[in-house]
Amino acid sequence: MTRTPHQARRGVIGRGALLLGLVALAQPAAALTPCRPGTRPAVLAEIRFGLLLPDGDDVTDAQWRTFRSDILDPVLRTDIRQRDEPPVTTPRPQRTRTIHAEVRASWSPDAPAELPEAVRSVMRAWTARFPTAPVEARLLPVCLAT
Repeated sequence: MTRTPHQARRGVIGRGALLLGLVALAQPAAALTPCRPGTRPAVLAEIRFGLLLPDGDDVTDAQWRTFRSDILDPVLRTDIRQRDEPPVTTPRPQRTRTIHAEVRASWSPDAPAELPEAVRSVMRAWTARFPTAPVEARLLPVCLAT
């Protein structure tokens, strides 16, 4: 089966468009979602602390303030924003406090990023003080105001 020159050109253009689409998908996240002028790319650590212990006790505000002043602020050494999340009842009752802090880390949509040592250190300290309280962390790519 022979192709006309017009059909051959369409095939080359179609393959070229497919290749261009694959190259665009292989770009790093910053190239796909550039930050707007006046902002810069950054990585935030989101750490969620469980405040309701399985035995029914709560992590008190005084305990939280002590943990924050002894561990969070000195280890992360950056502006920390915190908020209390709405309580959940399933699979078991839990209250959580979430913090966001800028960290030095790389982020790629292709591979899970490793948590920086400072974040792992905070999680270990939380577990040492409150062994039965859950803690989890993840990294978030963001654009921050300059």
